[in-house]
Amino acid sequence: MKNAFSTDSEDAKAVFQAVRLLLVMAAGIVVLFFIFWLDAVSPCPFSELAPTELSQTCVLLISAILFFIEAVKRPDMRGALVLTGGLVACMLIREQDYFLDFLQHGVWKWPALVMAFLCVAISLARFRSLLSELAHLARWRYLSILITGLVIVLVYSRLLGMGMLWKQLLPSNDAQWLAKQASEEAGELLGYFLILLSACLMRFERKRGERVQASENKKRDTVHSSSIIL
Repeated sequence: MKNAFSTDSEDAKAVFQAVRLLLVMAAGIVVLFFIFWLDAVSPCPFSELAPTELSQTCVLLISAILFFIEAVKRPDMRGALVLTGGLVACMLIREQDYFLDFLQHGVWKWPALVMAFLCVAISLARFRSLLSELAHLARWRYLSILITGLVIVLVYSRLLGMGMLWKQLLPSNDAQWLAKQASEEAGELLGYFLILLSACLMRFERKRGERVQASENKKRDTVHSSSIIL
């Protein structure tokens, strides 16, 4: 009876976690739509200083920071998370090309290359354990969310942003440019949101594990203290 109750409790917990994730993702999509709508009604929609671009920068910055923090806190995935954080940081630098072009056109490539080199070098310094760390990340249950976000950013949004697609659908050059920008920026924002969600899930998962471990240690200490008294 006790085992059956325990199994039912675990099943209910799993269902609750899935529903909670669904609601979080749905709420996130609503927020993204609101940002996109604000951009659409702004005087200069989908410009570099518009809500969508600014939101992308904030989301990427937070994501990169979270992945680097988790790389420090989780030795079992350190090298893999350094590479992941480096990739997100390179995306962040790429998003700043408009501002960096004031210094020199295409100069964003150099800080991005430096970031990539540093992250690869740090990971390769742990060469013997790197494969194991990558395997730990590959087995992580929320990896599919991270991968989906990367695919949307690196593939889907780029395909939607191809000019030849919108030339076939819209007659006006202005309409073509606006549709191209809107679809590409919306796709990127969605992908960045999923990347941020995966980073947050990793952090929350670690925090929950630490709380469970602390609770178990406290119970063990209590039992040990009681046995000493007896």
